[in-house]
Amino acid sequence: MINIKNYKVSVFKLVFLASLVVTNATFAKEKYDTSHESLSSYDVPQWYSEGKLGVFMHLSLFSVPAYKNEWYAANMYYTPDNPNMQRYPEYGRSFSDHHIKTYGDRKNFGYKDFIPLFTLDKFDADYYADLIDKSGAAYFAAPAVHHDGFAMWDSKEIEWNAAKMGPKRDVVGELTEAMRKKGIKTGVSTHYGRHWKYYNFREQFDTWDPANEGLYGKRRGDTEPPRPEDAFKWERVMNELIDNYQPDYIFVDGGICDGRAEYNKPYFNDAFRRVMARYYNKSADANKTVALSWKRDALQEGEGVYDNEGQLEGGIKSRPWQAHYTVNGSWGYTGDKPAWPTGTLLRGFIDIVSRNGNLLLNIGPRPDGTLDKGQETALLEIGEWMQVNGEGIRKSKPWVIFGEGKLNSLQAGSKDTWQYDKAAIRYTQSRGELYAWFVNWPESGQVKLPQATQFKATKIELLSAKGDLAFSVEGNDLVVDLPKHKTGKFVWGLKLSKSQ
Repeated sequence: MINIKNYKVSVFKLVFLASLVVTNATFAKEKYDTSHESLSSYDVPQWYSEGKLGVFMHLSLFSVPAYKNEWYAANMYYTPDNPNMQRYPEYGRSFSDHHIKTYGDRKNFGYKDFIPLFTLDKFDADYYADLIDKSGAAYFAAPAVHHDGFAMWDSKEIEWNAAKMGPKRDVVGELTEAMRKKGIKTGVSTHYGRHWKYYNFREQFDTWDPANEGLYGKRRGDTEPPRPEDAFKWERVMNELIDNYQPDYIFVDGGICDGRAEYNKPYFNDAFRRVMARYYNKSADANKTVALSWKRDALQEGEGVYDNEGQLEGGIKSRPWQAHYTVNGSWGYTGDKPAWPTGTLLRGFIDIVSRNGNLLLNIGPRPDGTLDKGQETALLEIGEWMQVNGEGIRKSKPWVIFGEGKLNSLQAGSKDTWQYDKAAIRYTQSRGELYAWFVNWPESGQVKLPQATQFKATKIELLSAKGDLAFSVEGNDLVVDLPKHKTGKFVWGLKLSKSQ
């Protein structure tokens, strides 16, 4: 007799090996393959390295309960016996208690039951395209899929999606079309690499019901490692997004690293390399340049764009990198709240740019699709600042030093950590001119530019005012006399020029 279990395993192995043969054969004919040498040969595109500022969006079912953060889907199913939830038990308990008190039993009202309440009835992709354009951002990433597994496009791979359920809209498609009309490079933000382990499966939850597998996935043990088919599903989802929307930029969240980090299973990392090679090859065939950012240890140094969340890179990096933060301290919508002060955001921005990095800012709309005033105002104020100072930001490169003084020690989640020295200076250079950025208008009326004498400037201007400024030399530093009346706000830029 045939052992059905072994037969199924053998068939799966044959299919898996066959797919590798086909994949390798395909790559043999293409320009890029999955090796480090090949992936690292793809340079960061000019539009990305010169653009400096991007915006992305967190929007899914978690916007409906709007409680604390975007991890509602995982935390609402808290149980004290799940070892994965013991790191912050009180935190998880607060979510489950809130859900039971507000919505009732988690078997009768689970995460899936937020779908009808996720209306997006006021969602306007053209509004967001206009806002991103006014912010001065060069690129945007639409919210494709978060850890919760609810797809925001008309997906054939994920049946539970916003085009078929809830709002019945292809959010990714609408945003992509609207952004491209404005000339904004447009991509997708993806967090699906953690979906395989995101939910807690118990008989007392609706996650246990096989009828809900389209959202929660199949039942698994608390500490069960990822399976190869989990990574294959992720790979198909990513390829579908690439084929459907031809994204200029892809954001891949660090959850894709969990399988290897926690269980020493490389399935997702291997799938990532296949997706990346295919993405590069398809883009080369279309004669377009693309960017892909990654976190943690999903790839190797020199491959794609390395992305930091809540931390800054030290020194000046030879390869462009990225840091991403929220506009108001929350990733998804958790109620209307003030945005971080625009001066705070801009101090972080110039610090990142001075070190050869990009800033990716996050916004989180309401479940009806609208954006609260605080987030809108922050982007508009950044855009107004860019209109005055953008010549020293866009298309700029780092100088010989990034500057002096501490600008911040930002960690995601608290604006109190944006600490800075009032005398801090940051430098950028562009088109043969040096730009010096200072973050506090001094009472003395003078700004000291450390080590700026080596630039040999013959003329200094303030970007927010007209006229040349007087300056003197103190050792290796330049001391610049500012206008008597303060002009501009948030962060100020000095333009240093040489005689032609």
